[in-house]
Amino acid sequence: MSEKHGEEKRQEKVYTIRGLNEDLYESFSGKAKDLGITVGELMNQAMGQFLLTLEVSKDIKQRVGEKVERASHKFIRGPIETLKQIINNVADFELVSNISELTVSRSDLELAEKPLIFSNIKKLEFSPDVDVDLINAKVRSIKVVDEVVIPSTIPVLVIAKKCQLVKRIVQVKQ
Repeated sequence: MSEKHGEEKRQEKVYTIRGLNEDLYESFSGKAKDLGITVGELMNQAMGQFLLTLEVSKDIKQRVGEKVERASHKFIRGPIETLKQIINNVADFELVSNISELTVSRSDLELAEKPLIFSNIKKLEFSPDVDVDLINAKVRSIKVVDEVVIPSTIPVLVIAKKCQLVKRIVQVKQ
């Protein structure tokens, strides 16, 4: 069985979730319809964003304090934008998230003013001109990513130590 076929089959699996609020589910499925995606796709995005929120909260917990409390009312209305505002105001990193595919070059990393957190990306690729020193200096973490592609000059464990909820790390020979 090919890997691609296995992935398609995994996506077709049916899950039963007990205890869902009917009104909440109807609203959620209506949003999915408005966006032109399936409830499953929206649920995957929502779960990924929720996990990201939990992880980022851990990362910035000690710095956020009062600002999170003040922003909590806004956070309920606009969680993604509010989270990004909080992160930009108090964190010592920048968040790059919610992208299908992204290739990051040496110059991209060099231009980053703060260390980066990559999150909720299907395929994240580092170009061959990126080296281990630049990864260590500019990549804080990689979270909720299906596939990370790295050049053979970067040790897999250097990347693996920065990963959470990453399905696969592929090292490409040059």
